[in-house]
Amino acid sequence: MYQNQFKQKLNGISNKPWLGVFIGFPSTQVVEMAALNHFDVVVIDNEHGILSPENVEHMVIAAENRGITPLVRVVSSNTHEILKAMDRGAHGVHVPQVESKEEAERIVEAVKYPPVGKRGAAFSMRAADYGNVPIYEYLEHANRESFICIHIESEKAMENLDEILSVKDIDMVYIGPTDLSVSLGYGGRMDHPEVLKSIDHIYQSARKAEVKVGIHTKDSNGARMRKEWGADYIGLTVTSLINQSFSQYVNGLNLLKL
Repeated sequence: MYQNQFKQKLNGISNKPWLGVFIGFPSTQVVEMAALNHFDVVVIDNEHGILSPENVEHMVIAAENRGITPLVRVVSSNTHEILKAMDRGAHGVHVPQVESKEEAERIVEAVKYPPVGKRGAAFSMRAADYGNVPIYEYLEHANRESFICIHIESEKAMENLDEILSVKDIDMVYIGPTDLSVSLGYGGRMDHPEVLKSIDHIYQSARKAEVKVGIHTKDSNGARMRKEWGADYIGLTVTSLINQSFSQYVNGLNLLKL
């Protein structure tokens, strides 16, 4: 059975944030490259991506083989979506657009087995090593190691923030600046003072509740800024990295006049 290295690292003492990359297309190769380039987490993106359950499982296997933690961003807090991701062997989930305490509680129930939650138990699937471990050991292990990250990215979530943060077994809140800016009426202007004020408010509230904080960025400059800001975890989308590399390569050639 897996050991959730990311969760263990977050609960330890560190002076650096942990790095995640979101991948929304089927590629075990990109998962491996993320691991080889020292990312801590790969987020297999089912919300915006084009991934089948089989794709997800293959990417989880690739991540485990290379020592990088595989999380799945599910489409929503739907119990069945979460169950499918966890049964494929994901070490945890990113859940977008969480807006109430009740929704956060349902997510915990979907990820965790009784007595903590209500996750349906099956022991023939990959997450349980296909039934090759004692059931009681697997259940205890899964409840201990599974990681729950909920996204705070709307005005409604801000209104209910303290209640959401009070839910036990939420490991992290993840801030989505783009969605938050749109919800607040600033249409993608992530640097608007009101958006930045809201981001800081989420951070301070989570710190008070002793919940870890992650945030999405688009490049290394943004990541550097959020490292200094105090983020525990910084994510970005792999297409941002690819676009930046393409641009740097082409512009470099132009500068060399080749």
